[in-house]
Parts: sequence; structure tokens; C-alpha cells
Amino acid sequence: MNLPNKLTIGRFVLTMIFLALASVGHVENGVYPMHWKIAFALAIIAGFTDYLDGYLARRFDLVTDFGKLMDPLTDKIFTVSCFVVLTEYRIVPGWITVLILTREFAVTGLRTIAANRGQVMSASSTGKLKTGLQMAVLALGGCIWVGWFAEWQQLLWFRATWLTILTLIVLVTIYSGFEYYIKGRDLYIKDMK
Repeated sequence: MNLPNKLTIGRFVLTMIFLALASVGHVENGVYPMHWKIAFALAIIAGFTDYLDGYLARRFDLVTDFGKLMDPLTDKIFTVSCFVVLTEYRIVPGWITVLILTREFAVTGLRTIAANRGQVMSASSTGKLKTGLQMAVLALGGCIWVGWFAEWQQLLWFRATWLTILTLIVLVTIYSGFEYYIKGRDLYIKDMK
């Protein structure tokens, strides 16, 4: 159990605590629950460990089979959890969360087929851009959720930024999903004939 794997497990635990804190409480008389701010801080820490565990595993040659399985799985659980919370509080439209989930399941399925055939589908630059945009959506959405930009719809600059990032995440999510399926078409095309 090396440090990157401990960070991966830590991210899973932080995600579960985040979900527990995020699912209770409500805004009362314009006051946002303090435990939501704690949950948001935990989500930021969890998001940072996503970067850190991969960096450490590659930098110090600490890549393990456990890490290969659990790191991407924990990443998906973290991302999905955050988007579901933002959808529950009507910050991110439900259809965007469904689109992101659909893309994640579809690409994971394709990667599973590739792995079964002894091939590796590495992350594309578009996939990395998608992940970066997801983190931006989660960070800004979290700021809205905890009340730091409670009147965000009246702030023209914030609303424009928010809508731009949501539009970009939709476009990049669709594009990167198709990119994986075009790049990996040899994995499934013969089964369609």
C-alpha cells in the first residue's frame, strides 16, 4: 500500500464524507449551512489528490495494479458524486450530468474492451481538457452551492462565465466521447457487421 494508493483510498473516503455532509441541511433565511462549506473544502482536497496520486505514481515508479483499477474508479465516483450534488441543488442542469455520466460509462466500456484485448487506450488531450473543464464546473458550482455567489444570476460576469463553461463542458464531453469511439473503432466495428 504505497502513498499514491493511500491517496486514492483517501479520495474515496473524502468523497463519502462529502456526500454525507452535502445531503443534509438547507438554506435558512439566507444562511448556508457551515457543513456545506466543510464538504466543499473536502471536495477540493479530494480533487487535488486526483492530480497528486497520479503524479507520484508516475514520478517515483509506484504504479500498481490496485492503482490502475482504483484510481480511475475513484475519480469517476468523485466526479459523479459532485455533479449529482450540483444537480440536486439545481446548479447544474440534470441533462448535463446525464451527458457526462453517459460519456464516462461509454468510454469506460470501450477501455474495458481494449484491456480485454491487451490494448491500452490512453487519455487524449481532449479527454484531459474535459477533465479540466469538469473541475472548473465543480469549483464554480461549489462556490454557488455554499453561498459565496448566492446572487450569481444577478452578476452578469459570473453568469456569463458559468454559462460559457457549461457550454464548453457539453461540447468537449460530446467531442471527446466521439473521439474515443473513432480512435477505437477497430475494437467494435467488426462486431457490427
